[in-house]
Amino acid sequence: MVFDFFKNLAQQRVDTAVNQAKAKQVGVVARAKGKAASSFNNAVDAPMKAAKKGAQGARGAAGKAKLPARQQQQQQQQAEGEGMGWFGRKKEAAPAPAAQEAYAQPDHTVAIDLAQLQAQTFQPCVGWVVVLNGELRGRDFRLIDGKNTMGTAADCDVVLTDPYLSSHHSVIRHENGEFTFVDLDSTNGSYVNERRVSREDLIDNDKIRLGRTELKFKSLE
Repeated sequence: MVFDFFKNLAQQRVDTAVNQAKAKQVGVVARAKGKAASSFNNAVDAPMKAAKKGAQGARGAAGKAKLPARQQQQQQQQAEGEGMGWFGRKKEAAPAPAAQEAYAQPDHTVAIDLAQLQAQTFQPCVGWVVVLNGELRGRDFRLIDGKNTMGTAADCDVVLTDPYLSSHHSVIRHENGEFTFVDLDSTNGSYVNERRVSREDLIDNDKIRLGRTELKFKSLE
C-alpha cells in the first residue's frame, strides 16, 4: 500500500514535467507562427502602400497643374518671400483701431475768452442789504435783477443764521426799476420799518426785520 502511494506520486511528477514541456513547445510554435504571419502581411501590404502613395502624389500634381499659371506664380513668390529672411517681402501692418487713431491726433491748445465767460455769468448789482446786528453784523449782500430769496437755507441768495427765521423766509424782487418785499408765509413774520407786512414796496434806507435780524436796504436806482 505504501509502495502504491509513492508510485502514484512519482507518476504525477512525471506527468507534470511532461505537460510543462508540451506547453513550452506550444508557446514556441505559436510565437514562430505569429512572426511568420506578420512578415507575410508586411510583404503583401508594402506594394499596396507604395501604389496608394504614388496615386495620391499623382492627384496632387494633377490638381496643381489645373491651377492657372498666374496663381502658381503667386504661390511660388509667397513661398520664396517667406523664406528669404531680410530680403523677403515684408508683411503689411494691420490698420490701427479707430480708438487709437482718435488718440493719435496731435494735442492743441484751446483759448478761453475770460471776458466773454464773465459777461455770460455776470449779473449787475441793483442794490444790497446790510446786517445791522447779531453774528453777521456789518455783512452786506448784493441784490440782482429779479428774485432775491432770504432765509436760512443754503440755496437762498441772502443766507442768514437767525434761528427765528424760516428756511425761505422772504423775497426782495427787482422788476422795472422797482423793489418789492414779499413775505413767504414765514412762521414769525416780516417787518418793514417796524410794521408787519406780507407785501411792501421798498425805497432806499428802509429798515427790514426778519426774526431778530435787522437789515438796512440800499438801492442803486
